[in-house]
Amino acid sequence: MSPTPFRRFRSLLAGAVVALAALNCHALPGQSAADEGATGLSVRSAFYNPAANAVVVELANDTAEAATAYGLDITVSAGGKTIAQTGYGADLLNLILNGRSKKGAADSWDGGIRPGDVHTDTIPSNVPAETEVTGPVEVHVDIVAALWSDGTIEGTNQFMMRQMQDGRQATLRAEEKVLSILDAHNAEPEIQGRIGGVLNDLALLVKGPGPGVEIPPSELLNSAVLDDAVTNLTKIRSSEKAEALFAAYTADFRAAHGRRVALMQSMGQA
Repeated sequence: MSPTPFRRFRSLLAGAVVALAALNCHALPGQSAADEGATGLSVRSAFYNPAANAVVVELANDTAEAATAYGLDITVSAGGKTIAQTGYGADLLNLILNGRSKKGAADSWDGGIRPGDVHTDTIPSNVPAETEVTGPVEVHVDIVAALWSDGTIEGTNQFMMRQMQDGRQATLRAEEKVLSILDAHNAEPEIQGRIGGVLNDLALLVKGPGPGVEIPPSELLNSAVLDDAVTNLTKIRSSEKAEALFAAYTADFRAAHGRRVALMQSMGQA
């Protein structure tokens, strides 16, 4: 795997401070103060929605590249006192891949935050239900991580950026494992035995090494990929058209994995 290049940090700490009269008032969008020196992703607005106990954030992309992931540090305060603080990360890679699959466009960045786009996200704020609020409520959002379509990464939260990269590699490895298991049972002539063998092998991966065993990041597998494979193949096994559905599933899974590899290779991450 080629190393992911870094570029100079581009003022990612563009903050948004928005005041609301009180928690029991209707939430209104508050505009962040303009930060003329900010580039990359910037916070367009942020506000707290007390009914949903969530923060709604608008992020603007002021670059010529698409943002494929981002991380935020969110602080909610009332009367000058912090009542909740949340670290939040979002990887948009699957949305981009879904968009490319549906449109058949290998160069589409739909699903990411394209140049000039304003992206809205609703994020749980984790304000405790029993919190007594005195004074105005404020939301402050710092952008602490961003991954870009040209493969560059920037931010101040090194741990979050590493997690995002490790998560993408774990998804690749999990898909590779599923494909190797599918291929290993190809020669079995009877479809029920073939799918049963695949499910047995997947069950061992889902079970993992057991409690207390620490797996290095380089060997982690995305559990959602494995769980989805088990769910889909279990349904296929019970169908009267199991053989045709199994063949279609295998072909679709291989094609989707190929698109992921190509995308990550274009960003220097595979």
